[in-house]
Amino acid sequence: MRKVPVSVLTAAACLVLSACGFQPLYSGRAIETLDNVTVSVSGDERLSYLTESALLERVGVSQGEAGTLSITLRTAQQPLGRSTEGQATRVALNIRASYRLSGANPLSGRVTERVVFETPREPYALIAARTNAERRAAEIVADAIVRDILAGLRQQGSARTRPQTVPAGNEEPDMDEGPW
Repeated sequence: MRKVPVSVLTAAACLVLSACGFQPLYSGRAIETLDNVTVSVSGDERLSYLTESALLERVGVSQGEAGTLSITLRTAQQPLGRSTEGQATRVALNIRASYRLSGANPLSGRVTERVVFETPREPYALIAARTNAERRAAEIVADAIVRDILAGLRQQGSARTRPQTVPAGNEEPDMDEGPW
């Protein structure tokens, strides 16, 4: 049995997916909108810095002034488990990010994410666990914001180019006709 090169399989998958109308989310006009956007994150100092860094990795550093992506982070910790001594053994870090994209295609929204981490008894291990949870949370929030914005921009674009489906005038379409 002969092995098929990965590049041939990738090309075949692209052809099949393009035939069904599939469009990658991270390409096209929507992602180009985020190319020259300035990112500003406020909230918890450390998490804001990590989230801003993660967003800049995804959208790039602004080369011009096409708009601003302003994000406000709110965090809350919730103990999920308790030891026999009453100390939390697991903690959920809940993050709510409200964003506003200004510029040619204004958009706003909110994403909510949750990262759970263990709380070891040793102080250094607890700091390391919390730091790791914050890094994961920043990555997850950045991905969710970019996904949400790109989906919203695509929706705006398709709403502008969508053909009118209601007949001209105030006529109601005849529901008795057609394969209903």
